[in-house]
Amino acid sequence: MNCSNEELLASLSVSDRREILSGLTDQQQRDLLHTWRGYKARRNQVRPPGDWRYWLVQAGRGFGKTRTGAEAIREYVDEGAQIVHLVGSTAGDVRDVMVQGESGLLNCFPPGRRPLYEPSKRLVTFSTGAIAHLFSADEPERLRGPQCDHFWADELAAWRFGQEAWDNLMFGFRLGDDPRGVITTTPKPIKLLLDIIADPHTVVTRASSYENRANLAPAFFDAIIRKYEGTRIGRQELEAELLEDVPGALWARPLIEASRIGIGQLRTDTFVRVVVAIDPAVTAGDDSDETGIIVAALTRTGHVFILDDLTCKESPLTWAKIAVNAYVSRRADRIIGEVNNGGDLVEANIRAVAPNVPYRGVRASRGKAVRAEPIAALYEQARVHHVGTFPQLEDQMCSFVPGSDQKSPDRMDALVWAVTELLIDMDQQPSIQPLGRRVTISQF
Repeated sequence: MNCSNEELLASLSVSDRREILSGLTDQQQRDLLHTWRGYKARRNQVRPPGDWRYWLVQAGRGFGKTRTGAEAIREYVDEGAQIVHLVGSTAGDVRDVMVQGESGLLNCFPPGRRPLYEPSKRLVTFSTGAIAHLFSADEPERLRGPQCDHFWADELAAWRFGQEAWDNLMFGFRLGDDPRGVITTTPKPIKLLLDIIADPHTVVTRASSYENRANLAPAFFDAIIRKYEGTRIGRQELEAELLEDVPGALWARPLIEASRIGIGQLRTDTFVRVVVAIDPAVTAGDDSDETGIIVAALTRTGHVFILDDLTCKESPLTWAKIAVNAYVSRRADRIIGEVNNGGDLVEANIRAVAPNVPYRGVRASRGKAVRAEPIAALYEQARVHHVGTFPQLEDQMCSFVPGSDQKSPDRMDALVWAVTELLIDMDQQPSIQPLGRRVTISQF
């Protein structure tokens, strides 16, 4: 189809399309099932014209970002792309969403041209001879060295080690005469995404969840859209607005960003204590809160590193196993758990998994805001550092306003307990070096 026909077909009503389809042969109808540009795609799901290097699709949940990215890669392969890099938040996301998902790369191609996927090699081979290498942003070092002429980066705002993964991806993005990259993500006001938006080589497509309503289950709109539309999280997750920090919140993103470090800067030999903190959910049903699980470490110089956010919505026995596994893998000194709601059951759950693990129950005698304020002050002193990015945890921190009636921020609560154990409750920790002047990253 030429461009004018694409525009015409995209503008037809459902009844008009059905009339046209009835006049096609069976083979022509089968071909249409895998026709993207001008048939299934909406106009803002098609690559924009122009001399750009990065196409950022900043869209709400359910817009069709995955299909948009997959179809863009399919077109590039058909046009002669040779080496493509596919990068997602985790290895599971790359496999289950970007490659094998219902809207993933394999399902974009008609049966006779379906690519060969070799999971053990992290490789997709296309009928043209082109190949796609699969990478997890959780392992940024794997991106160091390999080259490509095109890439697709999915849910970049949720990458834990986003800056490191992006930097390594960029160093290898150097093949061909006109390398192009596609980025699909729900927006968050993190520095990496803001830098990409500000890059003069980036073209941005902004779109909301509402645009794909015809292809989404009615229950999604009944249960999700109605619940969140008009709210701050709805503006971000549904309408794809890039929201700044909440006025009055205890934390601001620049504050967290200023002390963030990468995995390569972490020195575990400086640790004097490691704790696993649990903020348990009261119930374990579908509508229950999550159980916050945060792993944090204290250094000799009095700095705290947030190592893991393992928050989950699981049964008590399952979250206890997650906490104990973290205790073992991180060689922690103790598990601590809030007992205001769970009482002795928190310890009982831990003991059921590991009877001899060191455990201490902590009880909230003060309000949430009072407990959180000194922790926020430690961030202002650059004494708390996130190792990588924790999008959901940081969302809770940067939206928590003292005195508000918002839902209990379970991840934030677990973080507060962890840092309190390491730095506020001085009687619980070994002696550390005096803080003195501010310590630089290289001195941790």
